[in-house]
Amino acid sequence: MKYTVGFIIIVVLVIVGCDYQEPLTADHTVSIDQSVLGLWEEVPKGDKPPNPDERILILRFSDTEYLIHYPTGKDGLFFRGYPINVEGISCVQVQLIGGYDGDIEKEDRKYQVISYSLSNGILEGRTLNTDLVDKNLQDSASLRQAFLKHKDNKDLFKNPGTFRRIKEKN
Repeated sequence: MKYTVGFIIIVVLVIVGCDYQEPLTADHTVSIDQSVLGLWEEVPKGDKPPNPDERILILRFSDTEYLIHYPTGKDGLFFRGYPINVEGISCVQVQLIGGYDGDIEKEDRKYQVISYSLSNGILEGRTLNTDLVDKNLQDSASLRQAFLKHKDNKDLFKNPGTFRRIKEKN
């Protein structure tokens, strides 16, 4: 699989696992990947049709940030995402910023880090493994130190999820 510098949001994983109180890095100077902008649906397992509630909308917010809405229905949440590169490891920092009821409390603005790949039109994302990088770390410096300690571990990211672009109907 080819890993890109751009961004693939697997926000379904983020929602169940916005684990970190602080970002791995606040630096967001890596350009977004235009190829992931748009509407995506979860790849169904088995013979089931795609679930229309499992859609992710990824929009360009700036040259270095995304605005993500997941799920796309009335219960959706909004996220800020930005590509990062930490000592050669490309991933995406994602932050929960609000829902349909408006802004959320500062203490609920949790973060997650996602690794991703794009191959044959399938986006696969994995969340940072809290067994290796403890979610109870209280600051970015400690989080970064733990991340770098395990940067070569094949299990640094886990919980794969897959999505495909929703094609326009003619």
